[in-house]
This record gives sequence, structure tokens and C-alpha cells, in this order.
Amino acid sequence: MSKPEIPPIEFLKGKIYLVVSDEKPEDNEDFVYFTIEDSLPYNNFNLDFGPLHVGHLYRFAVALHKILNEPSNKNKCVGFYSSNDNKQRSNAACILCCYMVLVQNWAPHQVLLPLAQIDPPFMPFRDAGYSHADFEITIQDVVYGVWRAKERNLIDMRSFNLEEYEQYERVDQGDLNILANDFIPFASPKQSRPGAPLNEPFKKVLEFFTKQNVKLVVRLNSHLYDKREFTKRNIQHVDMIFEDGTCPTMEFVHKFIGAAETVISKGGKVAVHCKAGLGRTGCLIGAYLIYTHGFTANECIAYMRIIRPGMVVGPQQHWLYLHQNEFRDWRHTMVLDTVPDESIGRLFPLISYEEYKKREQEGDDGSVNDLSSDDQLNMNEDPLIRTPVRRRKISPNLKANAVKAVPITSPGQPRKYRTLESPVQAYVNSDDEDAYTSTIHNQSIIEDKENTSSSPYYAKANITKNSPSSKSELSTRDGDVNVNMNDSNILKIGKQRKQMVQISRSKPRVSSSEKIIGGAGVRKSSSSTKKTLIQL
Repeated sequence: MSKPEIPPIEFLKGKIYLVVSDEKPEDNEDFVYFTIEDSLPYNNFNLDFGPLHVGHLYRFAVALHKILNEPSNKNKCVGFYSSNDNKQRSNAACILCCYMVLVQNWAPHQVLLPLAQIDPPFMPFRDAGYSHADFEITIQDVVYGVWRAKERNLIDMRSFNLEEYEQYERVDQGDLNILANDFIPFASPKQSRPGAPLNEPFKKVLEFFTKQNVKLVVRLNSHLYDKREFTKRNIQHVDMIFEDGTCPTMEFVHKFIGAAETVISKGGKVAVHCKAGLGRTGCLIGAYLIYTHGFTANECIAYMRIIRPGMVVGPQQHWLYLHQNEFRDWRHTMVLDTVPDESIGRLFPLISYEEYKKREQEGDDGSVNDLSSDDQLNMNEDPLIRTPVRRRKISPNLKANAVKAVPITSPGQPRKYRTLESPVQAYVNSDDEDAYTSTIHNQSIIEDKENTSSSPYYAKANITKNSPSSKSELSTRDGDVNVNMNDSNILKIGKQRKQMVQISRSKPRVSSSEKIIGGAGVRKSSSSTKKTLIQL
């Protein structure tokens, strides 16, 4: 039985239309058609299929502007089309909606109106797991997520650096992304033993962190490297380890948000990693984004996946959803402690406003201070340390001890690194501790590291050397879009990437031991640039 024909969806009258067609429509005197289905595919981990990331969005925008700028297309409409496959339809509609929000500055309700009441409806997105999805993200969630990020200056396509994004998202280049300006989620670096020579990905991470003024690294998984590689470069390192695939305790969230606020308020960035830099990392960064910027859980997950696909998996999605109101309330009911916490490197965790007032009223000898609470709050107050507080009564619900929202066994997190020849493997809650003993912090072992036997952790890999890069820019003003990119290869992908596309049709995100493949993008060739101007 053939699928019903879906009429074109008008986004910009006389200019941009969303079209569904299993075959390439023929250009005519009224329409010119293009698609990114084969040239910019989503590189899945397991059963996930989208949404397409911000690098895809940038390339899509430039390709669209190039078509609209062609003199022969001056009086033609552009039909952006996808196949009738439900997943491809959703990705096409989602990336066009994100374009209208981030490039054309449309409001969310304007973007979502053309998609309303479309039959069949668009398929929602799922996590990067391999079991039945019990939590979904809709196009509406993505639209509101990127819109809120734009309003909070967390994403700006005019200053987005495409080459940097596509370089460092690759496994052999560090597997990292800049998220919300102040965070860098990344996969755990690895060493075969304490003091072992650094491999190329680890070197890339350290080089990038130094350039980006990273001042704190938070490790959430077992020890797979010597933390002194960071500390000797004046980067503070903190361990907040919890099991793979699970959710953090509220104590960890208090400490993480407080530590992050302390560092960010002084101009530094915070790098966070678990094994793959997706699940546990997404939990804590997501909690901070909800606390600071007021995202809903769905908006937050959608935004994080636009920047770093695969973030937040399985029960962790429900955990963020169930605690989102609590995190938002903390902005008005909790403050940064004035007593440093040794477990997080003498940074300051969050404490309840009630506890803060009680501590201020009691002197060091236990006597009650005669000053009023308002006077105490204004004394010796460092605005860079204390969170602004809107004074109101604390809800009794916030005083209850936190419990795990979803106390069930999790299947673990997706990984970028699996061999091309291997089938899909069941994930286990393991961080490969045997490859790097967790006793490296024992001083005697560190001092005697030359006698420590090495264990081969890294497979031999061909590392791609960096080529000179230049920053790409896309700017908008009053409907005008200036594009400074290499137009000739806008939708072309490298040979290695083409091989990956063929495999990804039937297998999840993988890489071989000889060719480590990272994200969906490839590095843009550094040939001469050409400026393009469009007026919509």
C-alpha cells in the first residue's frame, strides 16, 4: 500500500517550501528543488535518527542561500524535499524550522504553524539507545529549545565556527563540543598507565582546553587517565563518579552547579566527561541549564542534542523531566555556600537559603547574631560567589531528601568507538577499569610509575593532521543573510565519510581500528572563499 501524497508546506510565501517526494522532482519555471538527505545524513549511535546537529544546520543554510542567490532562480520558489520515510520527513522539517528560528529570526509559533495538522504527523525523536523508546522529543521541543538558547545568547549562527565544530567532534580530535558557551562535554581521555605518553586525542583535548580557558574538569567515570595532566596545566580537576547509565544524587547536583557557578563567574569554562561524554555528562549540564536559563527538560535535551548528538539516554531523560521544576526553584531557594567544600576542590556547593540564613544568624561560638537577616545578607557579600535570591518562603517539598527518580538498572551509554566489522553489542555498565587501575592516586604507585606494567588501551589509529582553517561566518540583519563559506563543496563529503554513510544505513555509529570516524561532518576544504548575499 503506497503512502498518501503530502502537499507542499509553505514556509516563506513565494520562496521556501517543504516538499515530500521519493524521487527527485524536476525543476521547472516555478520551482527549483534540493535535498540534503544523502549529503548530510544523521550519523546514528543505535536506534536514534535525529535531530540533525548544528553543523548540518549551518551547511543547510549556506546551500539554501546559494540556490536562492542564483540569478536563474530569481523568480523561482525553492522546494526543500525529503523522501516519504517518516524519519527523513522529521529531520527535514526540523532543520528547516531551526533555520527559520536561528537565521531568519522567526518566533516559535510562526515556525510551528505550517506544520500544524499535517497528516501524517511528524515522527518524534528518541534517545541513542537500542531498546524501545519511552521518552520522546518533538519538533516543537527542538524549536523552543533552540529559540530559548538564542534568546539567552547560547547559540549564534553569525559567529558559529563550522570548521572548529566539525574538527573537534571527531574521536581522533578529542570528541568534544562547546555547549552553552561555558561548558565543554567530551569523551574521557585514556592512558594505558600513569605517566604513559599522551596519544593524539588527549593532546588535542589539552591544547583546546588551554586555548578555551578551561579552569575546571569534572570526571564522572572511573579513572582512565592521570588527572595531573590537567592540574599541571593549571586546570583544576574534580571527581564526581557515579555508575554508567544512572542518574546523579541531588548532593552531586548541588556540588556540580555550585562549582560550575564559581568557575564561570570568574570567566572560566567547565569541561565535563563520563565515558562517552553523553549520558551522565548530559544529566549534570542539563540540570545546570534548567537551573540557570529556565529550560524545560524537553527543551534542554533537544538543545543539547543539537550541539552534541546523543546526550541524555534512557532513564536520565525521565530524571531531568521529573526534577526540572525543582532545579528551576533552586534559582530562588538556594545560594552558593560561603564555606568551601573539600570534595570539589574547595569550590562552593549550593545550599538552601534557609540553611544560609541560619548559619548567618549563628556566630562561630553558636550565639545568635543580633543583626537582621537582611543586614547579614548584605555584609561582606561577594556578588561573584553568591547567587541572587528572590526572597520567598521555601516550599516544604524542597526540604525533603532527594531520591532517585528512576531507580532501575540502565543499559549504559552509547559509544562512538566500535569496529566496522563487529555487530551491535549489548552495553554493560563498565568503564574498563582494568585498563587503567583506579589506584593511580595512591602516591606510592604514582612515584613508582616507571615500574607499572603497561596495558594496551588504544588501538593503533591513523590520526588526521590538522589543515589550516579559517573561521566561517553567517550573519543576518533585517532579512539579509551574508554567507562567507566555500560554496563549491558545500554539500560534499570526504571519502571516509561516504564509507560511513553506506554503513550507517544498516549499522549504528561505528568506527574502525584503523580509521576512527567521529561526527557527521567533515572538515571544509580551505580553498578561496566566496561571499554570497541574499535578500528574502
